[in-house]
Amino acid sequence: MNNLELGQMKGGIMVMIPHQDDEVLLCGGVLYQAKKLGLDIKAVIVTNGDCGCSDQSKGQMRLRETIRGMQTLGIGEQDMIFLGYADTGMPRQESFLWKLYQEKDQKKVIASDCGNTTYALPEKEEYHKEVYGEHAVYTREMVKEDLRSVLFQYRPACIFTTSEEDTHGDHAGLYLFLREILKELEKEDYHPEVFCGLVHSQVGDDVWPERTGERFTCPKDLDRNGGLIWGERYCFMLPEEMKLEKGRENLKYQALLQYETALEPEAYDFLMSFIKDEEIFWKMKE
Repeated sequence: MNNLELGQMKGGIMVMIPHQDDEVLLCGGVLYQAKKLGLDIKAVIVTNGDCGCSDQSKGQMRLRETIRGMQTLGIGEQDMIFLGYADTGMPRQESFLWKLYQEKDQKKVIASDCGNTTYALPEKEEYHKEVYGEHAVYTREMVKEDLRSVLFQYRPACIFTTSEEDTHGDHAGLYLFLREILKELEKEDYHPEVFCGLVHSQVGDDVWPERTGERFTCPKDLDRNGGLIWGERYCFMLPEEMKLEKGRENLKYQALLQYETALEPEAYDFLMSFIKDEEIFWKMKE
């Protein structure tokens, strides 16, 4: 086990996650503490979390929830970037980012129930529209180009993202896209540190994380089934205002309450089980 100290990091921090609420579950403490330390921060939300909706209403609702959740932690809209892509489900054969990563045809459009181009909010447009003046089409080429562009524009020294071992296809797909892009950017002399977190483990959301306890426990068979080794994890200890004992006054709890769309009865205990005294990560493998 290794301790993760933000004060020792030089350069900006980017949290890049697939769906609204992932940024708080994995990195709420990292974002809050980085802001307090005066570090440059960017939170990049890749999809709109609009799975199961036939229009943009759910996606826009979830984006506004992200704004409120981040503001609870002191992160302003200027530090949030919405890429505006689709969310089409959790299983890998259904999920948007996994399907696009595996797609051989760079220009093949993978439409969702909401459409086939990026969108965000009237008051805060998605990254591609802001930069290029038009919406991006849902293709592998466009997803990769937007991810590459935002990385190259801000060049964070440290990136926090999801893991290839995560059972949600979008989480694993984002990791694979990011690894591919960073490999290509090596020739541009860009070598950030990348830390990956786990949201959905192979043992199931009803089992892990454990619903009680101040520290995370090792998911059963983690070391044998995947590329994450429990003893190689990095632990970021949360500040006092985010520790479990604070209860309803806990800042991470208050931030998660803003994600009303995600807080369905069957998901509430799972989401709140990420409120511990620590956040855990693994280094991206070469």
